[in-house]
Amino acid sequence: MVGNSVGTDERSRSGRRSFLKRTGTAGIAALAGCIRFNTVTADGPAEELIRDGFEAAGIEPPFQTAIAITQDEERERFAQLLKDELDDTGFFDISIEQRDFGSQVDLMLSAAKKEANAMFVASWTGGWDPSDYVDMLFHSNNWTPNGFNVGHYESEAVDEYIDTGLTETDPDERVDIYRTLQEELVADSPASFLRFRETTHVWDDAVTGWRTYPLRTGAYYAVYAPWADVYTDLEDGSEFIGDLGSDVNNYDPVSINGTVSSQATALIYEELVGVDFDGEVRPMLATDWEQLDATTYRFTLREDVEFHNGEEFTADHVAGSFERYEGEVREGDVYDWYEDCERVDEHTIDVECRREYGPFENALFNVPIVPMAAIDGTHELASEPIGTGPYRFVEHDSGNHWRMRRFDDHWFEGSKAVPATAPIETVTLEIITEKSSRQGALERGDIDFSTGIPSVSLADFEGNDAYGVGRHVSGGFDMVLYPVYRAPFSERSVRRGVNMLIPREETLETVYNGVGQLGYTPVSPLLENYADESFQEAIADEYVRPD
Repeated sequence: MVGNSVGTDERSRSGRRSFLKRTGTAGIAALAGCIRFNTVTADGPAEELIRDGFEAAGIEPPFQTAIAITQDEERERFAQLLKDELDDTGFFDISIEQRDFGSQVDLMLSAAKKEANAMFVASWTGGWDPSDYVDMLFHSNNWTPNGFNVGHYESEAVDEYIDTGLTETDPDERVDIYRTLQEELVADSPASFLRFRETTHVWDDAVTGWRTYPLRTGAYYAVYAPWADVYTDLEDGSEFIGDLGSDVNNYDPVSINGTVSSQATALIYEELVGVDFDGEVRPMLATDWEQLDATTYRFTLREDVEFHNGEEFTADHVAGSFERYEGEVREGDVYDWYEDCERVDEHTIDVECRREYGPFENALFNVPIVPMAAIDGTHELASEPIGTGPYRFVEHDSGNHWRMRRFDDHWFEGSKAVPATAPIETVTLEIITEKSSRQGALERGDIDFSTGIPSVSLADFEGNDAYGVGRHVSGGFDMVLYPVYRAPFSERSVRRGVNMLIPREETLETVYNGVGQLGYTPVSPLLENYADESFQEAIADEYVRPD
């Protein structure tokens, strides 16, 4: 199968082994010397791996391929560094292709079908569970277009670890499983992990009470998140103006596949539970829940909750919201665990999982509850998003702005920490694609807040009393996805060789000005137990850094 090599099946049969004590995929320190392949000299262990892969695939260097990126200044600088590094080997002849975000996503979703000849530079935003960082990207059930396994990578061992990690409920066992899984992925290299991002927010002094949510998808939760005891106020006026880095291309939760669309709709939709700014699960549309047996949970639902279209929230909305994911782009968000729902009464529902599921509570945070009009097909959420959130949709002027207005019939009644009514009446998110333009808009006072200030400018804002800056290690990482479906990237040794040549240190310092952390594995250090610094360094020494 694509992506497997000698030793993978044997490891699958023998189960998990202690970290870094395998023999089948040991490090490459023993490779040395200069070996000529036609007119190209393989100088060093990384290039020797690439040479071996080219020979196995019958590819004559230089191989022409592309690095595909979104229109972003920092992405462009990284792509140029990578191009130079690979071109210098003599094995590659690289071009750089830039697209707007929507076109890039469309190409990635169809890349395998079209056998696109490109390496994709992309970002992924995981969540509060390690499964969020690997399942959709690397499980063979999640090939595009119904998942985000862009390269159509397939490995029995990886599938087994992902499946086992999802069904395991013991915390210590889950740590062991996901650490072993990450080692397997780095050894096989269907993707190269470049940098763990920081969530960086900058706001002017008119904004008070802001808290930085670690995950990019939740960038605007701080406007008003009563379930997390967080809200924001303005010293003057009632309109908060933020920014988005690209246009909003989808409003419907079952098919949203971009961070920006999630950011834009986060105040409109709500879920049964939320995960707060410190990673704790908190009640949202469910007030309480209990586990009845290994696979069944009973939820008590909040009463007197109204959707933006006037519908009253009941158990039927929960069941319908889950089941409308079937056959959709984000089907795995639900059908990875969902079996059935039993309505006990209007505000009590039993949810049956098809298997024991370790990240069940966190998974619910990925499933917004929508009105019956969307469930029965009489309303298209793709044209107007409707939820129970504290803000309702007003307008989307494509390419210009996204606007929401306070929903005055929101269910929250107030607490010691958060007022019953959101202080901010209108939230406008300006669509500004260039980071330098986002900085200019903030400095001119055109916007109050930005999620996209260039990393080179953060230190200046931190030293300026007129602005607040929030920085937090995030659940996001940058990566290079390989077209595993076509030669020579179908050869593991080519992917591993390229992975060793990724200019991580130079990129972090010269492109991102030290903002973020070097990345070697997919799980963010936000989840420290699964990806602490010592683990990252051990993986890098074994598989990435040539001696």
